Amino acid sequence: MMKKLTILLALFALTYTGMAQSSLGKTDDLGRIAIAAIVPDEAGVPGGAQRNLQNRLMQIATLNGLGATENAQFVMVPMLSIINKDVTPTAPPMVSLTMDVTLYIVDMLTQNIYSQTSIQVRGVGNTEERAYTQALNGINPRHGQFRGFVEKGKEKIIEYYNSKCDVVISSAQALAGQKNYEEALFTLMSVPDVSRECYDKCMQISIDIYQEYADQQCNEYLSAARAAWAGKELSKVEENLGKITPDMGCYEDAQQLVSTVTSAVEAEGGSSWGFKMKQYDDSIDIQKMKIEAGRDVAKSWAYYGASQNFDWSWLYKN
Repeated sequence: MMKKLTILLALFALTYTGMAQSSLGKTDDLGRIAIAAIVPDEAGVPGGAQRNLQNRLMQIATLNGLGATENAQFVMVPMLSIINKDVTPTAPPMVSLTMDVTLYIVDMLTQNIYSQTSIQVRGVGNTEERAYTQALNGINPRHGQFRGFVEKGKEKIIEYYNSKCDVVISSAQALAGQKNYEEALFTLMSVPDVSRECYDKCMQISIDIYQEYADQQCNEYLSAARAAWAGKELSKVEENLGKITPDMGCYEDAQQLVSTVTSAVEAEGGSSWGFKMKQYDDSIDIQKMKIEAGRDVAKSWAYYGASQNFDWSWLYKN
């Protein structure tokens, strides 16, 4: 389900980021929160008009320094309310729409709404989709109304994490207790680094939760390697043992299996088995490595586990 975490652990070439200093009032700090633009199917916008609206939402986010395309926890979504819909008595007949467009900045994880704003638009077209498109063209991403809407959203996001850090941590620990390690890590890694105190606490806790996750993965890899050895499938033995890294709890047991396989291969007259377990460079900061490894797990879960099948029924109730 996840990207190859073993590559991250073996090479450890990633730069540890996210520890920059911050305070609530600084614009450059606030700008590090990323907001993606999404128009869910539940919003009921016709196909072509849906793409048009999403592009405009993306412009609003980007113009205010917050654009994100994937793996974002914070998203800007619309809700459309038809005020009036007519078909004109002309030849050909035209569809006339008047609608309220309400934009929300929401947290996909907590289902919190941080900011909202509304605008009324009108459109006419020879089809309903074209009427929608013309109406939505009336949304000007550069309007000052949207700047204030985004700024309020950013401030409320930071306020939430500064005041609810204990709730975030408790939620992550509960998920880990249920062995939902990927979601637990996503919960912790979703805290923006502008909420510095909460961010630092969550990064420390993420190390322990990542360790539990890594140990679980290790046992699965080792079991698969042992099964492969029982079937004399050396390539699969290597494939599974190659995923085990020194930070994992079963590393020593994996080394013993390597010794067992090596001795057996040599005793059977085969050529020497040259497989070697992964080693760490002593200069590596193990704690920072685990934080980055946990971040990679969280991103993968966000892409495969959350954002692809997100349930918007809590917002679009009708």
